[in-house]
Amino acid sequence: MLWSVGNGLTTGALVVYLARDLGASGLQLSLLLAAPALVGVLRLLTPAIVAWLGSAKRACLALSLVSYVLIWVLPAVAFQGIVPRRFALSALVVLICAHQLLESTALAALWGWLAEIVPRQVRGRYFARRQILQLAVLIPTILASGYFADAWRDRYRGDPERMLLGYAIPNSVGAATLLASLLPLALMPDSLARERPTPGTPSPRIAARSPKLTPSARGVSVLAPWRDVRFWPLLIFGCWLSASNGLTQTVQNVFPKEVLGLGVFALAVMRTGMQVGQMGYAAWVGPFSDRYGNRPTLIASQLLLALAPLCYLAATPERPWILGGAWCLWSAYAGLNICLPNLSLKLGGNRDAAAYVATYFGVTSVFYAGSTIAGGVLFDAFENESTIPLLRALGGRFAIFFWTAWILRSTAVLWLTLIPEPGAWTWRRILSRRDA
Repeated sequence: MLWSVGNGLTTGALVVYLARDLGASGLQLSLLLAAPALVGVLRLLTPAIVAWLGSAKRACLALSLVSYVLIWVLPAVAFQGIVPRRFALSALVVLICAHQLLESTALAALWGWLAEIVPRQVRGRYFARRQILQLAVLIPTILASGYFADAWRDRYRGDPERMLLGYAIPNSVGAATLLASLLPLALMPDSLARERPTPGTPSPRIAARSPKLTPSARGVSVLAPWRDVRFWPLLIFGCWLSASNGLTQTVQNVFPKEVLGLGVFALAVMRTGMQVGQMGYAAWVGPFSDRYGNRPTLIASQLLLALAPLCYLAATPERPWILGGAWCLWSAYAGLNICLPNLSLKLGGNRDAAAYVATYFGVTSVFYAGSTIAGGVLFDAFENESTIPLLRALGGRFAIFFWTAWILRSTAVLWLTLIPEPGAWTWRRILSRRDA
């Protein structure tokens, strides 16, 4: 819950609006959004880091600590005079990249840690309740930070330096909360420490550093997901979805502010509606995925998510409220947030869980980063949309991105049908039960 508060204050609209106020172009904004995901591919080294430090718990805590210290110094370094103003945007990108790289690796270690201490039979419900608690504290945080940023910005609009403090203050509070979140995390049990060795065998901590975890053995753990053909359809789905999401990131962040005229608080209200919906959706996803499997839950969730770009197409300055429909549909992301890592853990087993999660999120982040940069380049290239007949026919440069997103996100469902999951619901299985 503490992590959710800190994450809400150091990401999202606050960072995007800050970048635009610093003069970021479409390409620069896309680089800001994509760079953390691009360097996130290094999380593939998570199994080696876990083995080197002796346990997933140690890796998670150590990486998180460094990551949160970096985000804590971001306001001072990026836009409070320590570096020249013309380098502020570059400093912002570098610090966020380093923070996201360390945090994403720490989260991959966390998922491997949870795979060891959470029984497989209840993981769906466990992850669902975990997300509900996170959203319960994130909702008021996002609303308060959005209101504060807008009010501060309006008050000091004539003073650029003081106006940026409206972003710096929430960011500093968020960084402090992220650091505080490590205290309860440190109290969670280390599964290796709880195991009791049999007579004549080394203790779990000694075993964690035994020759079984030599560099060559760590390499085998890193390569395990690539050798598992069951994992490939899930990885392709993730890459397909990440590419379609990244392509519209720049457009989705520019459209509410510069076309609809919405402020940070308005987006915070919409985001709140999405998070309330995610709480209700997660309450359904948990028991449903435990009983029928992660794959059918993912299919249902993705079919809902694919409709969100259509709301962007329908929204206008006269009817900006239609954009709220997209945020309501994005409530289905709760299904992906719960079932994607859960399915990766299920395919990897306890031993290689961290490797599977790290591979999935590491590889898909590359596709997300590449498509985000491509989307920023195309957005700038389509600026003179009146000279391109196809753009005029489709409704402008924003419309072409939203049409493409709808098509790609809809077709992503096809890859989900190819994912093998033992015990998952299928039409053949349900019909055989009906016949019986």
